[in-house]
Amino acid sequence: MGARFTSTRLPVELVFAEEFANIGDAYAREKQLHGWSRSKRLALISGSNGELPVLSKKVTFRKSSR
Repeated sequence: MGARFTSTRLPVELVFAEEFANIGDAYAREKQLHGWSRSKRLALISGSNGELPVLSKKVTFRKSSR
């Protein structure tokens, strides 16, 4: 049935999966993906790996000093 959070939001569809040799590498990758923006995760899911470097750049806005 899954976790309580997931069980209330069924059906769940697996859209992306990766395999790792050990659980430590898998956990590190999961933590990395949790830090990504939604647009970057969607590009990974869709297979648009070429977009990842562009989406990785931070956009900063400077306040004008008056």
